[in-house]
Amino acid sequence: MFKIFNLKSAYLMMFVLAAALSFSVFNGCDDAGTVTPDPVVSYVEHFDSIGVIDGIGNIANGINLLNGTTVLRDSASKDVQLVDSLGTGFNFMLRSGDLSDFPTSLLGFQTRFNRIYSSMTQAEFDTITMLPVGRDTILPDLDFTADDTYGGGAWGYFNAPMSLTDSKPVYSFWLKGKSASFTGVNIYGILFPREATNSGGFRMSFEVRINTRGLNDFKHMH
Repeated sequence: MFKIFNLKSAYLMMFVLAAALSFSVFNGCDDAGTVTPDPVVSYVEHFDSIGVIDGIGNIANGINLLNGTTVLRDSASKDVQLVDSLGTGFNFMLRSGDLSDFPTSLLGFQTRFNRIYSSMTQAEFDTITMLPVGRDTILPDLDFTADDTYGGGAWGYFNAPMSLTDSKPVYSFWLKGKSASFTGVNIYGILFPREATNSGGFRMSFEVRINTRGLNDFKHMH
């Protein structure tokens, strides 16, 4: 009887050890028993929704793309600004932060654009890992062809209504001003217009990813 009890105890101990080992393997534990987190690319920043508005005066129609924040029209930190092309409440674009229609406005930093896709859904935008330029990691200046998202008429304007489910254009950008005089390394990004409304004033939001090391790499762990 004593031998049978010991044999059962041994089998029970083996089962417990096997279960513990299986649990640690399936939960990504290391030898110390701690959970190993998924790797995150630290030099790719993701900003899910940056909002801007249209209006008169020193309003929040600028974006600091390096920080992923909305800034005022007169902020010297802006990289782009939402612009009403004719002052009529429609036909909007993002324009480089160093350009201004207002003599008293502070200039921001220069940003250069290229439209890389004419139409994409949110799910398709989420899969972008590199700019489609047929290159590896080097992105030459000539890939960024315009000072705004209008592209001299080639790419069109933003208008409302624009819902989260709409298919929309995707742009790449180069923070030329901040790269040259602020960070010391080229900063590239991709930009997706999320939505736009024109109820009580025009409003838009954008999703942005930037690479702070000058690489053609936009993978990001959501």
